[in-house]
Amino acid sequence: MDGLDVVQFVQKTLKGRKTQIQELMTDGGIKDMEHYRECMGEIRACDYVLVELSEMLKKQEAQDA
Repeated sequence: MDGLDVVQFVQKTLKGRKTQIQELMTDGGIKDMEHYRECMGEIRACDYVLVELSEMLKKQEAQDA
């Protein structure tokens, strides 16, 4: 497994987790405001890491070109 495979695996995992949380929220699975904040924080963290991975890949492609 090379670096690109690892990045793609992490991206897939993060997108899957984000989808799980969004489904939980839209299906009425939120217990209270604290739980809502935790879910929103996790979604924001997934988004942040996905953006950073994407930027890293773009930089790598530019260097390889």
